[in-house]
Amino acid sequence: MTTTGYEKRIAEANPGLKKGKVQRLAVRIAKRAEQMREEFDFYESCRILGILTDTTARDAVRNVEAQA
Repeated sequence: MTTTGYEKRIAEANPGLKKGKVQRLAVRIAKRAEQMREEFDFYESCRILGILTDTTARDAVRNVEAQA
């Protein structure tokens, strides 16, 4: 979703917010969404390559505990 899309959704959900506040929130949300996409792509790539075998955080904890 684009920043403009986030702006529209925020404005619809919170009609009392000023336009500048809506824009700042939309930019922050768009940046965070992009970071989350990049992180997912990185970890998914590592899992596919066999570098990481843990599919969930729970599996990762189990594997660490098993090694200790």
